Formats: sequence, structure tokens, C-alpha cells
Amino acid sequence: MRLTKVLTLVTAAVLAAGCQLGQPSSPQSTEEDAPSRSEPVKRASTAVTVPPDRVLAGREGTFDGHTFKVEIVQLIRRERFVNLTFTATVTKDGGGLGWQVHNSFSAVPKQNPTVDGVYLVDVRNAKKHLVALDSEGGCVCSRIEALFLKQDQSAVFSATFAAPPADVGSVDVHIPNVGTLANVPIS
Repeated sequence: MRLTKVLTLVTAAVLAAGCQLGQPSSPQSTEEDAPSRSEPVKRASTAVTVPPDRVLAGREGTFDGHTFKVEIVQLIRRERFVNLTFTATVTKDGGGLGWQVHNSFSAVPKQNPTVDGVYLVDVRNAKKHLVALDSEGGCVCSRIEALFLKQDQSAVFSATFAAPPADVGSVDVHIPNVGTLANVPIS
């Protein structure tokens, strides 16, 4: 009975976040220009809307010769869950087709990467919160499909976690290839 209740709550959180089970969410490119025919860049889409003027925390990272900036733009408590939204913007292009995001934010390299390597740390209670899983064992987070970003291009990613206790007002957010962003406020 308890498992059914947890799965119902996870499903409700996913639907509240604008996602539908069975349809993977993907990062959204914020670059307005359409790719030229000489640049075979695939852009994925998602329903995530990001307020561009609100950055809770940020840090630069590098991967495969590309430098990028990650900015956390939302960390919202929704009953028993916390929804994280962050952007990644290429600040120094390493050439080629651009930064292939692929497994940059995955817990382990895999064929169909996600941002399941991101986790929250509740410092007050010494607890690590991993990305929530749906009823099929998939993460409740963005999936990354053939995403290449060039200089000044951005993508939006999201992940859902079990919420820390109500008296916890901030957490540390760890993002692979970026590091830990400390004391990010939960709204």
C-alpha cells in the first residue's frame, strides 16, 4: 500500500512539473537562431519555462575542451518533492560541432543519458537526495538526446527529488563536471 502511495505522489509531482510519464523530457535550447544546413545541431524541447532574470547559484565547468556555465534558476518545494531547474551555457567553444552534452550530467555513462548524476545535499541532516525514479525505474529528470551547444548557446535541464524536511531552507546542489553549489535556497 505504501509503494502505491509513493508512486502516486511521484506521478502527481511529474504532472505538476509539466511532464507526462511515458514521454521523456529533454533539455530546451534557448538559442533563437535555427541551425544552418552546415551545422547539424539537434535541438530538443521541453515545457520548462525559466525566468531569465533569476539565478540562485552558478559555476563554470569544463568537459571535452569546452567551457560552460551552469546556473541554477529554480529550486522549488512542492509538498514532498523539490524541483530543480538549471541552465548550461557554452562560454568557450572547443570547436567541432560544439559541446556534445551527452553524459556530462549523468551518474554513469550510458546510451540514453539523463541528468541523474545531479543530487542535493541536506547539510543540516547529513542526507543526500538522489533524483526521484518513476514507476519504471527511470529518473524524473531531463533526458539528453543528441544535444550539441556552440558558443553562447544554452539548454535547460530539470530534475525532481524527495524534499528535505520543511525546516530546511537551503541545500547544496552537486552537478557532475561542475562541482557543488553551496547553500542554494529552496523557495
